Amino acid sequence: MEKLIVKYGLLSTAQIGLNAHLPASYQSENSEIISISSRNSEKAKSVAEKYNIPKWYGSYEDQIIDSEVDAIINSLPNNMHCEWTIKAAEAGKHILCEKPLAISVKECKKMIDAAKANNVVLVEAFTHRWNSHLRKAKELIGSNKIGNISTLDASLCFNSDPKDNIRFSKDLAGGSLWDAGCYAVYAARFVMSEEPVRVFGIAHDNGNWGIDTSFVGTLEFKNGAIANITSGMNQPFRCQISIDGSDGRIEIPRMFDDSGPIIIKYGNDREGQNDNVISTPSPYRFTVQFNEFSECVLSGKKPDFPPEDGMKNTRVIEALYESSVTGKIIEI
Repeated sequence: MEKLIVKYGLLSTAQIGLNAHLPASYQSENSEIISISSRNSEKAKSVAEKYNIPKWYGSYEDQIIDSEVDAIINSLPNNMHCEWTIKAAEAGKHILCEKPLAISVKECKKMIDAAKANNVVLVEAFTHRWNSHLRKAKELIGSNKIGNISTLDASLCFNSDPKDNIRFSKDLAGGSLWDAGCYAVYAARFVMSEEPVRVFGIAHDNGNWGIDTSFVGTLEFKNGAIANITSGMNQPFRCQISIDGSDGRIEIPRMFDDSGPIIIKYGNDREGQNDNVISTPSPYRFTVQFNEFSECVLSGKKPDFPPEDGMKNTRVIEALYESSVTGKIIEI
């Protein structure tokens, strides 16, 4: 019996598609990337030849109407996610959309409505939620292993060269919160298994780019827990989350590492001699995401993380930006 495979097209030549999705597809049991597109024909052709991608297109339109393509990986700039997700859905293509799902709740609703109307799968591509360490933290918090949660701290920061970088483009909806802070927001929501009820945010632009090069936000959850969110594009790399409870502390120092450890601290052990370090071996998160998404396409299974989840994350980010502009605490 022939194995069922979902055939994907990379919508754009963005590095996330070439450096992460493409190698993950080689390991996937039910996924294959067969095409790539760009608005520049020569670029599409040269990238396809370099990465041994069978088909290329000089327009996004041509790719989404190709009957051989089952699903689209939308890795276009943030401000283009909504338009091209809807067009792909209307062409009958399933869509794995890079984060953020969209840049407003209004856009998210339009995308979700289009996916439902055309009976296609739509999922936001947050891969860190597939890592065992983040899932273990969620489990430990849910089973009250570190007591009542009081504070969380989550961050994704790095140095990024502004030259020809869409992250620094106001017109393309760049900014550190949209690009990096969204991961920290998601991690806090994920491990808490609930939504924040109000937020406050402060943005800083270090070069008059018209976007936030760094952002700090505070999320308050219904149970009283407070999360601090940090993103930045002009500082040394860090990607971590820590969660403080009445009985202990959970630390995940490398949130993007597939098999990174969880460190659990108890009491007032200042030397760390009684730290409990939990190993969390995991497969490549992009491959796990492929396998699950393709299973949904092939079998009709409901996604573990439906697009409404992405809309909730966007709502938090939208509120944080609103707060940074108005200087007010925003109720969600």
